[in-house]
Amino acid sequence: MIAYKDSHLQEQLRIFNTLWKAQDDIWQEAARNSGLPETAFWIIYILTIENKAELTQAELCDTWFIPRQTCNSAVKKLEGKGLISLTTHKGAGNIKYLSLTENGVSFANKYITPLTNADISSFSSFTDEERELLLSLMQRQLDYLKKGTEGLWK
Repeated sequence: MIAYKDSHLQEQLRIFNTLWKAQDDIWQEAARNSGLPETAFWIIYILTIENKAELTQAELCDTWFIPRQTCNSAVKKLEGKGLISLTTHKGAGNIKYLSLTENGVSFANKYITPLTNADISSFSSFTDEERELLLSLMQRQLDYLKKGTEGLWK
């Protein structure tokens, strides 16, 4: 067990991480109920909420921190199930663009939209100032965590 000098800080960090995991568990449960692996579920979610007709696989991986191999496997499953389509554009090399198929949109309407609406409702229970503060504090904590972990695994 790690001993901290400040037991109150340790307890606050435990609560923060427990809350974060509890929120994540809601999304994992949604993925299980949809019958898709979690990464595949997230890909459908991302394609649903992005304001683009198409999204490249590279954009998806880079923006949402999905390992490329994991993303490739999930994309193949989703394409095989007829939920997404992959296209390439002339002159774009082998860049693959992902978009929801008609079946993908139906899937999203059944599994993604209700959860997203619940998430929006919960987030809108805060004032605009509270949401800005929450986002700012989360970003600051993430920045400090990234800085504190630089080089740990190299």
